[in-house]
Amino acid sequence: MTEELNLTPTAVRRLLAVLNHPDHQRDLEERHIVIESVINRANALVRVTGKLSGSDPLEAWRVPNVAVRLFYPEQPLEFEGVANAPANASRAYTIAEIDVTTRTVAIDIVRHNAESPAMRWLETVQPGDSIPILGPRPHRVPAPGAPRILLADSSALPAALSILRRTPFATETTVFIAAPTDEVELFRAEAEPFATEPLHIRAIPSDDPLPLSTAFRRERVPLHTSVWASGEREDMRSLRRHCRSVLFLPAERVQVFGYWKQGVSNTRLDIARLQATENALATGKEFSDSDDFEISI
Repeated sequence: MTEELNLTPTAVRRLLAVLNHPDHQRDLEERHIVIESVINRANALVRVTGKLSGSDPLEAWRVPNVAVRLFYPEQPLEFEGVANAPANASRAYTIAEIDVTTRTVAIDIVRHNAESPAMRWLETVQPGDSIPILGPRPHRVPAPGAPRILLADSSALPAALSILRRTPFATETTVFIAAPTDEVELFRAEAEPFATEPLHIRAIPSDDPLPLSTAFRRERVPLHTSVWASGEREDMRSLRRHCRSVLFLPAERVQVFGYWKQGVSNTRLDIARLQATENALATGKEFSDSDDFEISI
């Protein structure tokens, strides 16, 4: 993998320069979490709860859809043998719950069969352990529009629930979920108490290669609909294309994100995004000018 990526020490140094760019680091805080509990919420869903370090009021952590990055105690295979490469694998997650008074945060991690730094850490972590965390990074929420449609797979359920809990229910909302039944029912039980307008939760079979996109394409979508979606990269690419090229929804009402890709490690995705940003900065573009779906991965 390292040879395939051609990660020389010079290349790694350039990527780290992008990672440490002021625009990327703005408002991010290096902290750690002391683990308090690790519980199975569903067959393939684990909740890790702990206390955030520090004594500040955590004002920036109160907003909806806040992402953080956990740093696991092993080096990614992609960086193995490369001088000055990062020593820790990292993964991004949405804060599932936070109590700023007690500084308690909960993060839901989807358990996979494949070996990875996150899965190995999950098998050994114990209450009292500490793990570095970087955040908060608020991610986008649905734009105003009626009705409102959210689409999420297992990895995106904490973000979807955070949006439902912390943004106004100004219109009818439908949530399409491509996840196991126990996770769908858990989401339903936690989301419905916050609904002040009609809320429809629809379970989508996950055996389709592009489950959310396929389900969405069958829907009649009104012109003023607001769409928010997060899931597997190719599924989300297809969904966004349909929103823009078939439904002609305006870009500001199409908030679609593909954070993971089937068969590709998260580290590999991170590297590709850093390389694209490096190229964009070299041509005079702003840090956020890159379209994630245009990155070759």
